[in-house]
Amino acid sequence: MNRKLFYFSGTGNTLYLAKELKKKIEGMELVKIRHDMDFNCKDCDIAGIAYPVYCFTLPKIVVDFINKIQFSSSTYIFGLASYGGLLTSSGRNLKKMLNARGYTLNAGFAIKMPGNATHVYEVPSLEKREAMYSKVPDRIAQIASIVNSKGSYGIDTNLGILGRLASVASKGMMSKINESDKVFLVDSNCDSCGICSKVCPVGNIKIIDGRPQWQHRCESCLACFHWCPKASIQIGKKTASRNRYHHPKITLEDIVPQTKTELVK
Repeated sequence: MNRKLFYFSGTGNTLYLAKELKKKIEGMELVKIRHDMDFNCKDCDIAGIAYPVYCFTLPKIVVDFINKIQFSSSTYIFGLASYGGLLTSSGRNLKKMLNARGYTLNAGFAIKMPGNATHVYEVPSLEKREAMYSKVPDRIAQIASIVNSKGSYGIDTNLGILGRLASVASKGMMSKINESDKVFLVDSNCDSCGICSKVCPVGNIKIIDGRPQWQHRCESCLACFHWCPKASIQIGKKTASRNRYHHPKITLEDIVPQTKTELVK
């Protein structure tokens, strides 16, 4: 039995969901999606891809992963999206990408979680966050039941007119995602701790003369922004007065890359 749930997570929402789902699927291992990982999953009987929704679609690092990963024709594949605003057609995009490589998406799930795009909007209130968290156990149980039975499900979406427009706009937004760090700033509160560099999933941040410098390979996961203990990283002019967020049950040690493929036992 070889079952893997591949995940990408910057502030912990997706990792939390993946950990909870892992508890309910026998033999499931969690693997952090990285550029330097082993992309062979041909002997997997169940494989999941857990990801946050960025710019109304899948993160670039997840797209790159999908274009490299190898499954067998019999692998049961499911997606699990965490989203804070518009889910739009991210699940449909996942299906199209897998189909283009000859694979089938058997189920596309989604769970609403607190949004972390703080340069766009304020972090949801504690009351709203708790309301979202309270719905997770039942939803995870439902998803686990379907996955354990290798059942068909369909694809969760919340398109609508606004969602359809957002899906079109996402292509242009994602084409510029690597340079989205050009608006990142660091203020005088920075104490050169280097945490921003450590949490970056793609090594995009170098500490030079005690200050972070972004290298324009950004995934826009905002891990550096939200995990900075001094809240010294800003994104444009609006974030200095806004709260930071990471999932309360995910620690810094959970996020910082540890090994090449990073299995979570």
